[in-house]
Amino acid sequence: MALRFSTGLRNFINESGSVKQALNNGKLMIYSGAQPTSPNDAASGTLLATITKSSGALTEEVQASGTVTLDSGAAGSLDTLTVNSLEIMGSATAYNTSLSQTATDIATKINNNPMNLLFTASAAGAVVTIKAKPGLGALANGWVVASTVTTMTKTDANLASGVTAVNGLTFGDSAAGALVKNPAETWTGVGLADGTAGWFRFEGPVADTEAADAAELYIRLDGNISTSGANLNMSSTAVATGATQTISAFTLTVPAA
Repeated sequence: MALRFSTGLRNFINESGSVKQALNNGKLMIYSGAQPTSPNDAASGTLLATITKSSGALTEEVQASGTVTLDSGAAGSLDTLTVNSLEIMGSATAYNTSLSQTATDIATKINNNPMNLLFTASAAGAVVTIKAKPGLGALANGWVVASTVTTMTKTDANLASGVTAVNGLTFGDSAAGALVKNPAETWTGVGLADGTAGWFRFEGPVADTEAADAAELYIRLDGNISTSGANLNMSSTAVATGATQTISAFTLTVPAA
């Protein structure tokens, strides 16, 4: 079977960054049974082991977030919007029909601004939520959200609540189209159950509910496992409770055609 990318991972690659950025500080989960049809599906089979850096306890990343709330107004514009003194909107956004629609326009402009490399935005009602992209973790806590307006009123809230991932897996350099595991890391996990490894799911750094993902939220990469000729080759597919499982090589290759 081929590697399968979740819609959330594909969207990230299309809009936000590289495969390496998407998966860095994530975890690799080994399951029994057959690989699901899609990574958007809930995991199937028995979870046999979770692979982290040197079997360390995993702290999953929480993205820092802040807000701009459009409080009142029926005309005017949001003129500038900076985070940590970086302009992320690119140009003024005029009032459009309602505060809710204007907030949606602001979020769209942030996401489509080619100069904005660190943040994503969404709108709910008149509130624009700004999130630091995965990888920034607690570093973005306290970054100042500052906007200026004409006619409208607004309230800004700085980025907060970010948590840095600990013991997640990272990748090394890409060469000849192939991205490899960080050679300085030991990728291991202790067997959680007895069984035969059939497939894996590599999840991104942000917590995943493991449920079906119709909302395209989660970064997931699925592949099959065998002793040879598979997406992930292991010296033995037999996993025993309490036995350490070691992933000595992991390579992602982008095809030339």
